Amino acid sequence: MTTTLRTAVPRIDNPLLRRYSEHLVAGEAHVEARFQNFSVRSAFQPIFSFAHGRPVGFEGLARATSAAGAPISPGELFSAAAGLESTVFLDRLLRTLHLANFSDPAYETAWLFLNISPTAVVNGRASGPFFKEMLQAFGMPPQRVVVEVTESETPDEGVLEEATRYYRDIGCLVAIDDFGAGHSNFNRIWRLKPDIIKLDRHMIFQAAQDPAARRGLVGIAGLLHETGALVLAEGIETEEEAKVVVQAEVDLLQGYFLQRPYVGPPPRLEHRERFDALRRGLFRQAKDDEEEFHQSVRGYRDAFSRAADALGVGQALPAATRELLGLPNVIRCYLLDAEGTQIGENLTSPDYVSRRDPRHQPLGATAGANWMHRHYFRRAISSPASVQISRPYLSLTDPRMCLTLSRAIRRGTDLVVLCCDLAYPVEAPESTS
Repeated sequence: MTTTLRTAVPRIDNPLLRRYSEHLVAGEAHVEARFQNFSVRSAFQPIFSFAHGRPVGFEGLARATSAAGAPISPGELFSAAAGLESTVFLDRLLRTLHLANFSDPAYETAWLFLNISPTAVVNGRASGPFFKEMLQAFGMPPQRVVVEVTESETPDEGVLEEATRYYRDIGCLVAIDDFGAGHSNFNRIWRLKPDIIKLDRHMIFQAAQDPAARRGLVGIAGLLHETGALVLAEGIETEEEAKVVVQAEVDLLQGYFLQRPYVGPPPRLEHRERFDALRRGLFRQAKDDEEEFHQSVRGYRDAFSRAADALGVGQALPAATRELLGLPNVIRCYLLDAEGTQIGENLTSPDYVSRRDPRHQPLGATAGANWMHRHYFRRAISSPASVQISRPYLSLTDPRMCLTLSRAIRRGTDLVVLCCDLAYPVEAPESTS
């Protein structure tokens, strides 16, 4: 990859900005910053779009060393900033440093993600103008900059809202960092209206370990998309975590598994090989999962079809569903009218009765309940005589994950819908093994 990183400190004529550029020094192929006795360099970590198969952004990160050459964490670096004014100055200096180094041709069509501390957001106005002027000084189009605001406690939400509006008004994108940790809340998302939301690394780790958390990640990503924001998963360290976020339809990916942060010229990125392997693995997994699912529900679907046929020729519900209720994983059977209102009470599997949680007893009586809003009812009504299989969802009757078989049946002049809830995940009956 051809590189043309700056080897000299760019000249900045603006006297308001000169105090920051005066702390920059030229390295071998990289501009460095000096703050107190520390040397600070820019590290860039690519942010990938799996769909595009390439980096679409790079996050600027600080890599500091002491006078003795020992590595210093960003937390230690900011701890050395004595007082509010020094903290704001350091925050601005780091953004100046990253802008000075973001000049390789590899970056020309990519976003630059810049972190800004909550302290700088709230108190930066008292330190005079900076960001718009600094972008102009470096010739950086604001639409190529993503300002990251950490999802942490900020004493003045109004100032935070005003600051994010400022960045958006000058043309930048705004990202909320570490969503899902600490002080995260959807109220802040709705107020700040970020363009990108970065999911906390712990949320990704949990989703890779726990099927319930994995399903939750799908729902969270979908809800965040409804706010109009792109969703970015950071801290991806394993292939399994990468699979989880792609399956959740997360838009952007970042983490050590794809590329570690680097200092200096952009290295050869290995994402193409990893993306190809991920696509092959996901395709095989989707195919295997589909086959496994259909195999697991086949026995239930056959028994359900027999029950529906029997019901259609006039057999009573208890007799028609006797075989079905004897199968493992079956929770209940019930009948709905053409408006979605339940006819009579549930017929519950004898095996399930012994495992029912008594704490949910107030939800157990469902005669007269209306389920017209459920997807399994609407799909059955729209495709009479065809067995429908719902996606997994949380049952209201005894809150637990289930899926529902449904089929619309003519009983004389009446249209009714037979439903059967199966505990999810579904295990195939032994007779179909």
